[in-house]
Amino acid sequence: MKVTIVTCYESNEERVAFVKEACEERGYEVRVITSDFSHVRKTVRNSIPEGYHAIRTKPYYRNLSLTRLLSHRRFAKDAFDLIGQEDADLLWVIAPANSLIKEAARYQRKHPHAPIIIDIIDMWPESLPLRYDMHAFPFSLWRNVRKKHLYCADHLVSECDFYQQILKEEYSGKITTIHWAKDEEFVRQPDRLSGNGLSLLYLGSINHIIDIDAIAKIISHIDEHVTLHVVGDGESREAFVNELSRICEVIYYGEIRDEQRKSEIFSKCHAGINIYKDGLYIGLTVKCIDYFGHGLPIINNIKGDTYEMVEKNDLGINVAEDSIVSAKQLKQLRQNNEHIYAFYQQNFSKAIFKEKCLQVIDEVLQ
Repeated sequence: MKVTIVTCYESNEERVAFVKEACEERGYEVRVITSDFSHVRKTVRNSIPEGYHAIRTKPYYRNLSLTRLLSHRRFAKDAFDLIGQEDADLLWVIAPANSLIKEAARYQRKHPHAPIIIDIIDMWPESLPLRYDMHAFPFSLWRNVRKKHLYCADHLVSECDFYQQILKEEYSGKITTIHWAKDEEFVRQPDRLSGNGLSLLYLGSINHIIDIDAIAKIISHIDEHVTLHVVGDGESREAFVNELSRICEVIYYGEIRDEQRKSEIFSKCHAGINIYKDGLYIGLTVKCIDYFGHGLPIINNIKGDTYEMVEKNDLGINVAEDSIVSAKQLKQLRQNNEHIYAFYQQNFSKAIFKEKCLQVIDEVLQ
């Protein structure tokens, strides 16, 4: 049994690794196709996971640009040209880019007996922070690349339940939600929480879709001294650090991949920040899973899966534009956080992810 997994983003490779591991534990032969270009750093990658095939990818330097779309289209064509040289028994395609779905449909016409699983981990253009009608040109054209070709999937996987509101209008087959997961073997350090003030954490990409103004407004209304620990990088990093430094103490670490070092920083924090621009089509972020895995409650403003999780399971505070965050509540949740760890284990562990992954594969192979 030969399985090919394809993605154009290095940020998806943790998800890829779990799919790969689940398949290999079944005895399947797995091949991974990825890109040699780093979306976050906008440069050629200096490390590729062992055994992965990295396609040379046309660089781009702006997230919203024609060059980026053309780069993705070229990558998708090259990836499926490469896939066509192999006799894969199953394809697991992670999208976006939407062009990968279009190429998967083209591939299916030539190889109708190879099942295809499309794994939707973001919605383009719906997730973009743009104040335009997504049904109008040119966004309708972009969206239709996905909509018109999803028929090729033997099974659709969605990264969160929230996406299914749109996907069920575009796809009539079976859709299964498989949330992002993290390796449950987190390196957890003893708490180093300070008794003075509130320590918050921002983790992940510092890009154009996080709401810097909203984060600043929330922190400015907290009635205790706030220290903000920032782990990550991105095109908005300078603006983010400069703006937040005006109203609180900011400790910027940059991007950290070492889990032990990250855990040391988590151990100093009372809560994690999950604040994005209004109107984005996001149901769950990877940073939330990191927060929960380390026992941190969250300050959250996105709807869908995350909002419901926080409300039903006491995982933090859901905020609106004029909400006042209670430092006392966050500290109490952080101090008595075993239910947050338990929620993580029950919903986002690697074991849960692999179990659901194999269930989907079994369905398409029946």
